[in-house]
Amino acid sequence: MAIGSPLGLDNSVTAGIISAVNREVTDNDGIKYNTIQTDAAINAGNSGGALVNSKGQVIGVNTLKLSGDGVEGVGFAIPINSTKDIYEQLIEYSKVKRPYIGISGIDLTEEQVKEYKLPTLGIYIRTIDEFSAAEKAGLKIGDIIIKADDTKVSKIEELNEIKNKKQIGDTIKLVINRNGNEKEISVTLQEQP
Repeated sequence: MAIGSPLGLDNSVTAGIISAVNREVTDNDGIKYNTIQTDAAINAGNSGGALVNSKGQVIGVNTLKLSGDGVEGVGFAIPINSTKDIYEQLIEYSKVKRPYIGISGIDLTEEQVKEYKLPTLGIYIRTIDEFSAAEKAGLKIGDIIIKADDTKVSKIEELNEIKNKKQIGDTIKLVINRNGNEKEISVTLQEQP
C-alpha cells in the first residue's frame, strides 16, 4: 500500500503488488536509485509517503513514477534500508547534504564533435558556478571531461553516478581535454547549495 496525500486528498491509500526489487531507475537530475517497483498508484502528494506491506511495516519511501502515453501503474519506492543516511542527515541538519562539483555540461554526440571541430567525445563544460569546487580546481568553460576517477565518462549521468558515491570533502579526479591537450584536475567536492 502507498500512503500519502496525492493531489491534496489527505490520508489516501492505494494498493498494488511489488513487481521487482532492486530495480535501477534514473531521475531527471541523472541520479540513479535502486528501487522497489510497484503498481500501487504513486502521484504528486504521496511521493515521500510510506510504502507499507500487508503487516503494516514500512518497506519503502514512495519516490517517483513513470508517466506518458500508454504508461500506467509503474511506480517506484526507495527501500527503507537505503534511507538511513538520508533520515540521519535530515534529523541532524534538517536537509540532505549532497556532494557538488558546480558545473553544467552537455553530453557531446559524434555529430557535435564533427560539426564544432571538437577534439573528443565527453562532457562539454557549458557553465561553472561562481565559488564552486569546479572553479576553485581550475576547470574552464569549454573543457571536455573524459574521465572521472579513472573511469571513462561521456554523459553527465555517468559523472553524477561516480560523484554521488562520494562524500563532501572527498576528491574526484577528472581527466579533461582542453584545446586538444589532456590534463588531470583534482576537484574537492563541496556541499551542494
